[in-house]
Amino acid sequence: MRHVLRTLPRLAAAACLALALTACGGGGDDGSVTFDIGIIVAGQPLSSGHVHSGSSQSISVYAGDSLQLDASEPVVWSLQVAGTSVSGSGSTVYYGGIGVTIDTLSASRILVDTFDTSAFSTPVALTFTATSTYDAAVVATVTVFVYY
Repeated sequence: MRHVLRTLPRLAAAACLALALTACGGGGDDGSVTFDIGIIVAGQPLSSGHVHSGSSQSISVYAGDSLQLDASEPVVWSLQVAGTSVSGSGSTVYYGGIGVTIDTLSASRILVDTFDTSAFSTPVALTFTATSTYDAAVVATVTVFVYY
């Protein structure tokens, strides 16, 4: 009987802890918190330009256009050009006839300037990934195809 009396409070505490942990959520967007990325090209918001957590969107621009990507919360932005990661505000990368400069405007917003360095016939794909600083499982991707 003494063993049961010592074990019962431990079982109750474990059950309370298990219930508390299942209620805490985490690990993704459950719909109650909206995470999205707004897209502005050449100063104009895209009407279809809201990318939600867990999804991706592709857009097309011309070399010389600038765009802003603005997440609804602080994020870490990453860029891949032809499978190569590019990082750092103020960085400029040259690939396939274009140049791309990225500037961080805030914890959630970046400015992307594109320009041509030579004529090119194949669009260049830039893949931007936003990962929430609050929850690393909250991720959205925007692929930008740059045309000449």
